[in-house]
Amino acid sequence: MKTTTRIILVALIFALSGPGESRAAVARGDMDIQHYSLAYTLALGGEYVFQNTLAGDAKIRFRYNGSKKIDTLPLLLNRLMRFEEVSDGNGTKLEIKHQLVELKNYPFFQANAASISLAKPLETGETLELHVRFGGRLTGYADAGMLYTKENLDSAFTILRSEVLPWPQIAEPDWLEVRKGWSDDYDWRADFDVPASHVVANGEQVLIETHGERKLYHYHSTRPGTLPAFPIAPYGQLRVASNRIFYLPGSEAGAQHVATQMTLAINLFETWFGAGRETGGITIIEIPEGFGSQASFPTIIQTADAFNSISNMDQLYHELSHLWNVETYDPQSPRLEEGLATFLQSLVNVKLGGSPGLDEFMQGVLNRQKSTYERHPGYRDIAIADFGRKGVTDLSYRVGALFYYRLYEALGEENFIQLLSGYYNAYRESGADFNTLRDYYRKHVDGDAARLVDEWLAGTSYVQKIMAS
Repeated sequence: MKTTTRIILVALIFALSGPGESRAAVARGDMDIQHYSLAYTLALGGEYVFQNTLAGDAKIRFRYNGSKKIDTLPLLLNRLMRFEEVSDGNGTKLEIKHQLVELKNYPFFQANAASISLAKPLETGETLELHVRFGGRLTGYADAGMLYTKENLDSAFTILRSEVLPWPQIAEPDWLEVRKGWSDDYDWRADFDVPASHVVANGEQVLIETHGERKLYHYHSTRPGTLPAFPIAPYGQLRVASNRIFYLPGSEAGAQHVATQMTLAINLFETWFGAGRETGGITIIEIPEGFGSQASFPTIIQTADAFNSISNMDQLYHELSHLWNVETYDPQSPRLEEGLATFLQSLVNVKLGGSPGLDEFMQGVLNRQKSTYERHPGYRDIAIADFGRKGVTDLSYRVGALFYYRLYEALGEENFIQLLSGYYNAYRESGADFNTLRDYYRKHVDGDAARLVDEWLAGTSYVQKIMAS
């Protein structure tokens, strides 16, 4: 019995260690995705969740910019999905070798990793189209530590988003390589065949067809970007001027309140900073609590907390504030804008009559960050500029908020808003990187505020300030 157990364990370790064949790694940055087309058929009528399935087709056109020719290509897919068939643009079927692996740089995150043998080697500068048929079930990665990814194929609520690999991604089984794909800009199209009772919600342009008990949703990008999240549920809809709100059953009253507070918050942001990046209207989509709010404009997916309680409305203000972010083009951005959004969600909440007060809210942020540093002492040696490169951008939500809070105190509200407004309007069209933001702040503040900028954005001395507070 002991011998059998050892054999099974050795086999399992081998299966999770990575592709069995030896080949040169393909860098995600060498793949210039030009177009991504998706088509899904979802079966959501099973008596039990595990009976629900999806079938998908993906067409990916990309240009290879690597320095060496390649004859294999890596693909990743959700761990409960399978690759059915892969062919190239000429219709030639390609050999697939795939297995369940644990991603490098993310312990316990498992994916179906495939190595695709190309019909002929791909040279630098050549373009290739892949056609991938895939399907199966869907699961999230809460058990691997990504707690908000509670994904499942459920008639009550389903969401498809890139974090859980619901569509094929060209990447080695390495979390850092996967993340690089999230900043790609390309044209995309996404088609969904779902039960007629359901709505596929998104803020991009859509054509809807009804065929008996099924509905077809045809979405396409209106500007280059990466594939967004697609929540699917029996949604109701509310229109407010050019804005839309999709709400879950029973949340109509909450949707009305969200519409009111959204209008007030947008008016306040426009008073401070001028017009936001989206002038054609935004779409807010309710998702169940615990699934994680996100913004990928023109779409905000917002957890039900904000729909169900006025005390959680600040979460909506956080997402709305991203309308006034300067686009960042750092390869591995520290995501300091998340810290600004965390600070602004409290400031706007107070301005619109919410609670707690700003100081109380920020004291809570401070306490949580001190606790994080106590649990992870190594984080104390990471500068804000390196949060992206080190894979710890979650720190930006709190550390960044504390930076902006201190800057707010040093400058006073009027000068603080003026600084943010000046930066946003200077770079709203061109975008900027972290160094440009830091240099702008240095140029436009002096005294205590200038010292703050250097302490927080040019090293790690800010950590001592946090721990001593």
